[in-house]
Amino acid sequence: MGGAAVAFRLRAAALRRALAVPDLRPLWLLVGVRVVFWLGAALALLWSPAVVAGGNPDFRAYDARTDLLFGTFAQWDAGWFLHIAEAGYDSQQSAAFFPLYPYLVRVLAYGTGSTIVAGVIVSLAAAGAAALVLARLARPLLGERGARETVLLLALYPVAFVFTALYSDGLFLALSAGAFLAAQRGRGWTAGVLGALAVATRSLGLALLPALVLLLWPHRRSVREAARLLPLLLLPAAVGVFAFMLDRQLGDPWAFVEAQSSFWQRHTPTLGPIGGLWEAAESAYHGAAQLALHLPRTGETLDRFDQIAVWFVLHFALLVVAAVLTWVAWRRLGAAYGLYSLTTLLVVLSNPSDWFPLQSLPRFLLADFPLFLALASLTLERPRLRAVVLCSFAALGAVAAVAFSRHVWIS
Repeated sequence: MGGAAVAFRLRAAALRRALAVPDLRPLWLLVGVRVVFWLGAALALLWSPAVVAGGNPDFRAYDARTDLLFGTFAQWDAGWFLHIAEAGYDSQQSAAFFPLYPYLVRVLAYGTGSTIVAGVIVSLAAAGAAALVLARLARPLLGERGARETVLLLALYPVAFVFTALYSDGLFLALSAGAFLAAQRGRGWTAGVLGALAVATRSLGLALLPALVLLLWPHRRSVREAARLLPLLLLPAAVGVFAFMLDRQLGDPWAFVEAQSSFWQRHTPTLGPIGGLWEAAESAYHGAAQLALHLPRTGETLDRFDQIAVWFVLHFALLVVAAVLTWVAWRRLGAAYGLYSLTTLLVVLSNPSDWFPLQSLPRFLLADFPLFLALASLTLERPRLRAVVLCSFAALGAVAAVAFSRHVWIS
């Protein structure tokens, strides 16, 4: 019976290849996992409704039930994406958010009749597409099992609840991974266009440039080979288009830069990423000291400093893990994967928050797809490590999803 099942799968795979039908299992795996977490968080809200001082933005679907479902993760930055999708850029503060995602949501909202429904659909569909691309990147490196493992790790990642929220992370991941795959296959124009769209989604897309240059670097001295790099100029050009748009709407082409410092309290250290790393290490040291020396006893009240201390320590620990996985990606997957991951970390460290250097690091790492490939390569033949990682991701993901839905800041 087992042999017949294997033979059936092989014939089905051969038929799919013959008909050029894509294997959608990675998509359904990610979507299925995220929908389960989404429904679980919605039920938790129904069990114990969240009470948020000042109320939430006016996220509306169709009725009370759909308001609850689609508004489950309508928190924090989702309000800005909603505002931009409905009103455009009308303040310097909104300029911190790049335009592709909210404008796609605006277009789809004409069909859905609800901006929040359109936003969740775009996010989840894009995340599913990202799973397909990630599986294609993983198969030549890790095999079919490794591809499934990579997608499963992405689906269970603790802050992956943003894939069912009005957030741009799913779209950015799909476009950046797609640009990487296209460059890997020597398709310069496809890589350039997808990379530019990634930059139009988030400025972090510029971290793709070194890896794309490496992948498309000419192997022979010819004009045709060198021309493969020209489409990569579309990536910085996307920033220029956004600046032009802001100049027309706000009268300030650099409003997106000024918004980061004026409203979101981010800065560029004198020593760049080295300065950011020092600030992160210093905050982690002070956080550890706070927890070791001043953590209150049972019955005493935890204060804000204790909470922030935990953030400092955990985020720095996550940075260390990400750095190790970057090294693993470089050694096991190739220089292009390691270079993209390294550049992403350097960009993040070059723009720390004034009071919390590694603010939003877990969500930034969601875009760093080589880390998931590297982690899959480590867990694939280590069942105990695999079980620990998957169970930890699932448990933390459930807690994070419920907490975020209750307006607790996570990332």
